[in-house]
Amino acid sequence: MKTQTRSTKSLILKTAQELILSYGYQGFSYNDIASEINIRKSSIHYHFPTKQDLGIAFINKYSRLFSLWGKRVEDLSSKDKLKAFCKMYGELSQNCTRICPIGMVAADYHNMPEGIQNNAQKLILQVEKWLEEMIREGMTNREFKQTLDPQEMTRHLIYALSGALKMARIFKDRSRITQTQEALMEYLCLKEKIKGVTN
Repeated sequence: MKTQTRSTKSLILKTAQELILSYGYQGFSYNDIASEINIRKSSIHYHFPTKQDLGIAFINKYSRLFSLWGKRVEDLSSKDKLKAFCKMYGELSQNCTRICPIGMVAADYHNMPEGIQNNAQKLILQVEKWLEEMIREGMTNREFKQTLDPQEMTRHLIYALSGALKMARIFKDRSRITQTQEALMEYLCLKEKIKGVTN
């Protein structure tokens, strides 16, 4: 019974994730989830009493996933870490149908409950911290240009990639992602332009 309960909770969260990244936090309801996976709305409320609870669980899931992803790439060179980060962002697009969690948060921020806002800020700071440390490491190792401002470049990376996913979704044009990825790699890295960021 406990296994089934955990499975139902995970399925609800996974379905919410798809809806949130496709339509935004305000663009779905518990009725949509219930219809999508054929369960009663009361079952959703059992696991997530309020939409805020579900939103917080969504943000926290991405925080955990990002931590795990960071551990998987921690032994790579700084240049390869940057390449992996750009690739990971591109994969979030799901054939130009979705935006990233940070882009979703930015778009819906003022319509979200304070609890979600607070957790969203923590997620963004978590990603920024990783990026800034990676950029500083790359500059120390002479993989990245020495004229970069790590904090400023960190924000440019997030803004550019989040925006690229939004534009790709509007125009159904994946090249808007790949061109942004390649431009960022070229801007940061010394010597050669690096292609082949995406799958």
